Amino acid sequence: MRFDEHDLRDDNGNIVIKTFHSGVRPGKRAYNEHHHTECELSLFLAGRGVYAVHGKELSFCPGDMFLFGSDEAHCITEIHEELNLLNIHFEPRILWERSENIELLALFAARNKNFSNRFAGTDQELRRLILSAEEEMAKRRPGYRVQVRSLLYAALIHILRAYDCTQKDDTWLKNFSTAEKLKDAMLFIDRHLEEQITLREIADVACMTPTYFSSVFKKFNGISPWGYITIKRVEKAVEMLKHTDMNKLEIAEKCGFSSSSNFYKAFFKVTGKRPGDYTD
Repeated sequence: MRFDEHDLRDDNGNIVIKTFHSGVRPGKRAYNEHHHTECELSLFLAGRGVYAVHGKELSFCPGDMFLFGSDEAHCITEIHEELNLLNIHFEPRILWERSENIELLALFAARNKNFSNRFAGTDQELRRLILSAEEEMAKRRPGYRVQVRSLLYAALIHILRAYDCTQKDDTWLKNFSTAEKLKDAMLFIDRHLEEQITLREIADVACMTPTYFSSVFKKFNGISPWGYITIKRVEKAVEMLKHTDMNKLEIAEKCGFSSSSNFYKAFFKVTGKRPGDYTD
């Protein structure tokens, strides 16, 4: 169950940062991956249990914090006490749109052996930054759009400095000069999700070959172009299932799926649920 949701959008109306709480009752849960294009920084305000991440089990308790990259598989498989999980989801693009922020992308693209998805609740500074970002999103006071980004960047800088968890060299940054073209290509994708676009069409917008574009896209966003497109289409379908009276076939067509079978397959892969779960 989600509650207290807030979002921050860019100039094109796309959500780039959102905060929300997840409340789940105690019990064991089947391993059920869910996928999203955003990176995730989260704080357990209440609850104890187990996270399954990269084939490992990480226990959590109140105060623990987690960081995941886009499309990085993770799932809560055990809940021992009813939990309240504060989530901050943010699109990777806010880390590479501007050159002064791109170093933060190392937390997702250039991790070293010291990296752990979990940060202990004893890190009071990281906790303060996460809670402050949510407060700014909720209260929406003058200047909150700048302040939310600043707090999120500060949280990532804190992790970067305090945990020695990224590579020391910067060879992974060599493709930064392509970032502006990549941004144009992603805007093209967002505007044409309902159409049968091809990889070559998208790559042409970025003035790259399809192979090179796929490589750059994956490096900067942690997910393949088609993975990104599929998740965005499914997210759009979820919203239409919740807020329109259109049937599932109509929604599949409106979201760019070539057939109902492709729609159902992609929907379950991304959400771990069936479209009917949102309407039954």
